[in-house]
Amino acid sequence: MIAATYVLVVVAAVTVIAIIAVIAVIAVIAVVAITIVTVSVIVTITITIAVAVAVAVAVAIINVIVAVVAITVIAVVAIAVVVIAVVAIVITVIVIIIAVIIIVCHGKISPFRYHLFY
Repeated sequence: MIAATYVLVVVAAVTVIAIIAVIAVIAVIAVVAITIVTVSVIVTITITIAVAVAVAVAVAIINVIVAVVAITVIAVVAIAVVVIAVVAIVITVIVIIIAVIIIVCHGKISPFRYHLFY
């Protein structure tokens, strides 16, 4: 009977040790799983931030390029408009000068009407 009691005590002790060992293994697995999930979340957040920064930088570069192109086009158009305006003014002045010469040289009141074009 005493031997049976010892056997029961040993079996109970082994059972308790086995249960503690199982709990320890489950705890280790849980810690490893939590660590993996945490690392995965951190990596995902880091990648997301990196992609967002890369996209933001790309968009900023594209915006700068578009702005430079737009400013260049506006400058070229402005220069063209100024050139066209200057040419129009020069042509207008030339036409007015020619008209004045024609009126003065061929008009009835002109003292030069027989001297410039004849």
